[in-house]
Amino acid sequence: MHRINILFGLALAMISLTGSAVDLPLERIKLPQGFAIELWARVDNARQMALGQHDGHGGTLFVGSMQAGKVHAVSFGADFKAQRVTLIASGLQLPVGVAYREGSLYVSAVNRILRYDDIERRLENPPAAVLVTDRLPGETHHGWKFIAFGPDGKLYVPVGAPATSANPMRSALPISRA
Repeated sequence: MHRINILFGLALAMISLTGSAVDLPLERIKLPQGFAIELWARVDNARQMALGQHDGHGGTLFVGSMQAGKVHAVSFGADFKAQRVTLIASGLQLPVGVAYREGSLYVSAVNRILRYDDIERRLENPPAAVLVTDRLPGETHHGWKFIAFGPDGKLYVPVGAPATSANPMRSALPISRA
């Protein structure tokens, strides 16, 4: 599990870069002794990531974007090497946040939260999004949202920029699974 966390931490740093691998100055990045860095996968404008199901045979990493308006799935093998990048959704407004729970992928899109059910079995032909809510503020300035499930099983969605929120009680709202 520790290896997965390190791999995905480094992947976050590298996954959103554009250009070809030869354009990346990986040799200029200073790492602690015993660490290595390499390009893992290419995903347009990557932001938040969510680990889907994974086991000794591999798994799936879901990646939200910002300006690209896309959500991707990166399938990886038992060796933790990326095997395939699949487009899950496009044309979304700032789909930064992704969260995975019980086979469903949740995606934030400014004023909406969308859910893609049974997503990992349908990567090649993603299902239509199910609307969880469209009752969030629609402002795009600070309107993108990182999302996560809490230990209570609820999906937490920030509303507004926490440092400038006029009402601290509105800075994160739980949304029950629809």
